[in-house]
Amino acid sequence: MGQSTITVDSISKQYSIGPTRAYHTLRDQLANGFKRLFSHPPVCDDAENSIWALRDVSFEVKEGEVMGIIGRNGSGKSTLLKILSRITEPTEGGAEIRGRVASLLEVGTGFHPELTGRENIYLSAAILGMRKSEITRKFDEILAFSEVERLIDTPVKHYSSGMYVRLAFAVAAHLDPEILLIDEVLAVGDARFQKKCLGKMEEVGKEGRTIVFVSHNMAMIASLCSSCMFLHEGHLVAHGEAIKVIQKYYDEGISVAGEADFRNSNRKPGDETVHLLRARLVNGEGNVVTELLIHEGATIEMEYEVKVAGARLTPNLHV
Repeated sequence: MGQSTITVDSISKQYSIGPTRAYHTLRDQLANGFKRLFSHPPVCDDAENSIWALRDVSFEVKEGEVMGIIGRNGSGKSTLLKILSRITEPTEGGAEIRGRVASLLEVGTGFHPELTGRENIYLSAAILGMRKSEITRKFDEILAFSEVERLIDTPVKHYSSGMYVRLAFAVAAHLDPEILLIDEVLAVGDARFQKKCLGKMEEVGKEGRTIVFVSHNMAMIASLCSSCMFLHEGHLVAHGEAIKVIQKYYDEGISVAGEADFRNSNRKPGDETVHLLRARLVNGEGNVVTELLIHEGATIEMEYEVKVAGARLTPNLHV
């Protein structure tokens, strides 16, 4: 390992809850934008109307290191990557990044739906700072990896989510960034393509480039990453060798798949209408389980708080 490519110093990120102030005129928008140039993001003291997505997180990533980030939904993983990608600014603290960064945070990030796959390769690569000659030299390799040759001259708005991921990952991985930031987008692809992406990331890591990888797949983190971070409700719980951090994740009981309990959390899923308090999978005897035989019956129990009187809600489950 060489010098640090990412240095994060006491980063915190606060979000306001509820409607934000609207600026209805061009003059108001320009004035507000000008003020932001010379001021730091404000810190809200009203705990009822704000949440801390990240709180006092510090770490370093060395050159050539492949680091995983784990934690349950809402722990601050994606917020951290957005700060490192300069999509959003921290409320407190800062980060220093040395090298060109390529980010793959959401399906098709940076793609224009009306442009073809071919045009989006050139557009996305140009945004990452590549010259046209470099893009042309890498084009055939990108296209072969993405496996969307037949649709390369079709607008990407007609692509499936899997095709989006293939093309977006192919662009990000083949344009020689010093730092590659990847969120949980590979889950959209099929198992064969995920394996192909893992092989490419291992190859990129061996070339001495830095990878920061967010995933809920512990086996993937263990096989790919040399180090790992464990975030919980915006706080850094553990940082170190991947296997040891994953074990702590399991020991904390946060990863139990059979039940999710938000009753004592200040970051309950939901909105101004409803908050989810608890959800669990139970067997025929009423016990919480994480696994079931295919012939066994099961019940999904949900407990939620309706915050608007008279609201009519329909639970919606995705498998």
